Amino acid sequence: MRRPRHASHTGDGPRSPRRGRRTALTGTLLVLGGLGAAGNADAEPLETEAADVPFSVFVESTSLQQLAEMIVTDAKREQMSSRVTQHYLVLKQEALQAVALENGNLSELMRYTSGQFVNVLSREYPNWGSHGGLGARYNSYLLDGVPIDSMVLAAVLSPDAFERIEVQKGPASVLYSSYLSQDFLGSQTPLAGTTNLVLKRPGGPPSARFTLGAGSYGTLRAGAFGQGRIGSLEGMIGVDQERSDAPRTGDPGSWLDTVGSAGYRKGRLFLNLRQAFGRADHAVSLFWQHSDDDGNQGRPFRDLQHRYDMLNLSYRNTFAPDWDLQFKLGRRDAVRTFQNDAYPDSLALVNVERTRQRVDLADLSFSHRHLGESLLTLGLDRQQVAYDTRLSSPAGFSSPQNEAESAETALFVQEKLQLEHWTLRAGVRHNRISSQHHLLGGQKPQYEQARWQRNLWSLGLRHDAGQGLGVYANAGSSFSTPTAKQVGGTVAAGAALSGQIGNPALKPESGIGSDVGLDWAISRDLTLDVRLFLNRVRNMIVTNVVSTLPSQVGSVNAGQASARGLELDLRQRISAATQLFSNMTLIRTRVSQPDDPDQDGAQIPFVPRLIVNAGVRTLLGERLQLSMHAQWIDRYHDSSSLGTRQTYGRFATIGARLQMPLATEGSLDGARLTLDLNNLTDRRYAMPFSFRNPGFSAFLGLESRL
Repeated sequence: MRRPRHASHTGDGPRSPRRGRRTALTGTLLVLGGLGAAGNADAEPLETEAADVPFSVFVESTSLQQLAEMIVTDAKREQMSSRVTQHYLVLKQEALQAVALENGNLSELMRYTSGQFVNVLSREYPNWGSHGGLGARYNSYLLDGVPIDSMVLAAVLSPDAFERIEVQKGPASVLYSSYLSQDFLGSQTPLAGTTNLVLKRPGGPPSARFTLGAGSYGTLRAGAFGQGRIGSLEGMIGVDQERSDAPRTGDPGSWLDTVGSAGYRKGRLFLNLRQAFGRADHAVSLFWQHSDDDGNQGRPFRDLQHRYDMLNLSYRNTFAPDWDLQFKLGRRDAVRTFQNDAYPDSLALVNVERTRQRVDLADLSFSHRHLGESLLTLGLDRQQVAYDTRLSSPAGFSSPQNEAESAETALFVQEKLQLEHWTLRAGVRHNRISSQHHLLGGQKPQYEQARWQRNLWSLGLRHDAGQGLGVYANAGSSFSTPTAKQVGGTVAAGAALSGQIGNPALKPESGIGSDVGLDWAISRDLTLDVRLFLNRVRNMIVTNVVSTLPSQVGSVNAGQASARGLELDLRQRISAATQLFSNMTLIRTRVSQPDDPDQDGAQIPFVPRLIVNAGVRTLLGERLQLSMHAQWIDRYHDSSSLGTRQTYGRFATIGARLQMPLATEGSLDGARLTLDLNNLTDRRYAMPFSFRNPGFSAFLGLESRL
């Protein structure tokens, strides 16, 4: 018989699997009657169901969700977890509220999950970690199903905008495109997985929430959030502002060193609207966010100004009983400006660097339910990128350095068959990619245009073996092209300036990812997940550290690269008030480059050999809730060069969050105090590019609901 994903923990005992499945599906479809164009489920009913799940600590695995829990990332529409071949982690509100954002980066919410290394360098710099034994760019990020830049925008988006986060492990490159970013590490491909940031659905009774807080390094934060409706138009709005005297995050004498006070300011505003047309499954929704990031990095001419705008426009229509249409548009605008000096030789202004990138995205998909509960998904997507960089001299003269455009058009189809205890999935994608480099490194390139065509594939199966045991296997391919910043760079080789050295000889890369695993509900209060993965990339593009002072990086093809890994996740309920979790990720990577002895046999950069996480969530007394989490990181390197690489890691950190509701009336009705204690042991460990963790920090926040 089909195993129930999760038995009720109210003492009623397990339900009949087949009867329970139909009942749960009917109830869930009623709950999902108010789904927006993005395919979200109502947060409140989901959280009511989740309250009965004793295993939800910081991370809630799909294998532990109740039968009515839904996944939207798998097929671009709601799917019951028992019909998903990939392994998922679902972080809902309880999980999102249990982990502090030490650097304000949404990637930190996944820090204690297995399979990835979250390595946020500082409040102003992105996550330079890894996923599935590969670099960070092999796990794409989605904003309600539309790609975003995982390197940059996870540090920009407001956490108040999201209902939950769905982390899909394993290849996802058929239904979702790569993100053709020309900046930072370049294109991001979902070979090792994808992370979907699912927006809250506007609606519900009118409400308002206010936050205020203060913490280490003179940090001050304030925000407001509200929602309501006018007729059939539902909306929510959020705004927040933060300022801080930035902590010292660089090694003494490095390019990050300071000679005076440093600080930064961040302001964000987002708007989420939804308009239904006569029925709940026919609606259009709009999400927009603007962010201003300004900073002074502690030297006279090391200021930065960043401006980000993100837009999602979604339309959804269930136009027939078994047919669903979704059309989504996205725009990602980023303008980043830096001042550069010649420290330590001089504090004088050398130049001002401006980088601008605009990404336009479109996605049209159809879903057809047939043969009972089987699902066919087909559609097309389009992505277009414009990228340019300029340098301005102290006298104000401006010169273009890089001007490039890139585009991708793709057709995709995926069939998922539901056959009693088996789920079988197969999909293909046809990609057409083009790049036009008008200017690279200030010069006209020899070859201005390049075009590629590639067919990608994905396969998966799942078997519910009964007795709480499910097994699965998946495999898929990917393709990624070199980008303008990797090819053209931002500084010339030999220049005494920080930046990226260009490499015009870069080749595109292709990869194959695969995994097998099981999830086992051993008892009501104990669950074990085991996953093995193997990811291989040909002509892998890696970003290596070339110099630390000045800080320079460069991209090279590292030949054949492979990553093998084992993930173990254990969750246990000790009592109604106390739950535990622990997980371990063991990874072995290797670069094979016989023609280059300096790289042959090296490890893939930024991939620790072992990561161990553990945590507890418990109630102290009647009202004080404590969440504690610990992490140990094994050794990793910043380069695939055996001769010049630096070694990091082998450190442990401990953090805690205390939350207490306030039993007051009036303006503080529904108020809550939160205390974050980060890096309790004050471990000031070294990180790549001369960054260093500043050690212990604390933040006290007050939230009031009206």
